[in-house]
Amino acid sequence: MNKSVFLIPLLLIGCGDGGDKKNDPPKDDGYTNTSFSLENVTSLTAGKVYATELMESDKTGFADLYIKNQQETVVNGVLVTPQYRHFVVKESRFGSSTMAAPTWESTSYFDTATKNVISFQLSVTRSGMGPRIICTSLSPYHLPNQVKLGDKDSMPGFSCDNNIAFSAGSWRTEKADKGNLNFIVRTQTLDPEANIIDETTTYTIDPQGNILSVQINNLKSFTD
Repeated sequence: MNKSVFLIPLLLIGCGDGGDKKNDPPKDDGYTNTSFSLENVTSLTAGKVYATELMESDKTGFADLYIKNQQETVVNGVLVTPQYRHFVVKESRFGSSTMAAPTWESTSYFDTATKNVISFQLSVTRSGMGPRIICTSLSPYHLPNQVKLGDKDSMPGFSCDNNIAFSAGSWRTEKADKGNLNFIVRTQTLDPEANIIDETTTYTIDPQGNILSVQINNLKSFTD
């Protein structure tokens, strides 16, 4: 459900010496008409796992992200693919106890045929305590298969139990280094005290659709 942008050309009429001038063709910066696949972002292949470590730029915060597509199942007569996500934020990379670390665990249920997200279960805990909710999408929606630089769209919100409602989200694309693309998704979640907070996830992908890095708010994936 991409939104098209229509540009209205302007005819510029100026006074000059009457000589013919040829306009130089626009320079190809590597993005012109380039489509970037989101297959590795949106894949529902059972058993597919994405795992990475993340770190703040000043090394004051660390996190572990783990995502796994589970086996298909039937929920309310619909064949769905559950996707499990585990995200834990820590003060140090090694040697610290994670008992008090804030942890987000969710299972999202996607209609296998359409890839529309139907609902998700979310628990946000610190030392084993925190909110646990079930949320339902307010409208059918799925991310596109491919995107280009400048694409953007809004995403439906969610109605949850405990009188919690998540506002509509959005996604957009921006340039990244070396001809790559940033696919930026803005959503809402809870903190361990059940406050609604914003969450921005940035996937940096190359023209072949490979995920080069993931950033969640100020935490970005890294390699040793």
